[in-house]
Amino acid sequence: MVLQAEKAYAKDEGFQYSAEILRSPEQFRRLSREAGDLLREQEDTRKPCFFLASVDGNTWAPLVVVVTRAKSTVGIVYAKERKFAGIPIGLIYADATLDAMVVASPADREPVLRAALDGLIDETGARGLRVVVPAAGFERDAIHSFLRLRSLDVHFAGVKNHCALDLPPSYDALLEKFGRRSRRNFRYYRRRFEDLGNTYVDQVPLAEFRRVAFDLLKKSVVGADRNEIERALRMLAAVRHPIMVGLRHKNGEWLSILGGWYEVDRAVVFSQLNNDRDYPHSALSTVLRGYLIEGLIARNIPSLFFWGGVLGPLLPYCWFLPAVCAHLDIPTFTWRTLRGLIGWMSGFLPARLGVSASWVAPRVSHEHGEMV
Repeated sequence: MVLQAEKAYAKDEGFQYSAEILRSPEQFRRLSREAGDLLREQEDTRKPCFFLASVDGNTWAPLVVVVTRAKSTVGIVYAKERKFAGIPIGLIYADATLDAMVVASPADREPVLRAALDGLIDETGARGLRVVVPAAGFERDAIHSFLRLRSLDVHFAGVKNHCALDLPPSYDALLEKFGRRSRRNFRYYRRRFEDLGNTYVDQVPLAEFRRVAFDLLKKSVVGADRNEIERALRMLAAVRHPIMVGLRHKNGEWLSILGGWYEVDRAVVFSQLNNDRDYPHSALSTVLRGYLIEGLIARNIPSLFFWGGVLGPLLPYCWFLPAVCAHLDIPTFTWRTLRGLIGWMSGFLPARLGVSASWVAPRVSHEHGEMV
């Protein structure tokens, strides 16, 4: 496949990579068809259809950077632009911590990302990039190479986002790693669940999963809304090996469902909905995760990842993927002033708004700082 780049973003002699930014679903579909050689052996989570499914169109505009060398497509980088009141505001976000942001051969990954960063920061209307990368790796090297040739305002901040649970050879061995109270709860609530005649369902059809998700939403489940459920369902439909499991009452009522997917050497949990309103003392989340984990261990899957982190009794036994967010901003007077004002205001805002404000403008800003 060849997508002719409108502009070559090479800033140093001999850098032969160029970038083109795609924005429309039709362009993404064309890329899926025409970049077959590049995408064929990739995980489903590195393909344009999954990326597009993962973007909440109410708050983000999806971007795909296609990188070429000698008129041949050698890489793809996924990003998204923040929207306010439906209008893109020039702040572009990308997350590499689950290794799905950059699609390229190992030899091309660093220059592909470097070319994509050049293309994104030069995009019309762009004000800044927020790029979450592993604390060590080619992404870090690409950012340093990029910054050597660009004059930007730079800040690096540690990030806790996705986390993982290492799975031992047996479920009992995992429980033995838990503290006394957690171990008791995983055993007690599951035994109680089974004694009541309830069942675990390890394969829920997508249509049924959708119906149950919206039924549970009516039960005032915590941390979910219609947009988030629609997004999760799109992502589950975009993978070949989804995880859709649930707990069912003996009367047929669904109590809890969990969705995610399998990858080559791990499983990823993306969403879970529990009817804690009607069953507040059943520890539905703990019971369902216990069944899932036991099944993963039986399949010799070595690790379970939680997209966006995890709460509850598993948290002390998980580890967060070491990651750093690079804040890269254009150094204009207007944008610096606005960021400074937002950063000052963040200290007076409620916690949720303060987090959003600090994403735009860290409270402490360092130009050309060092990556942690």
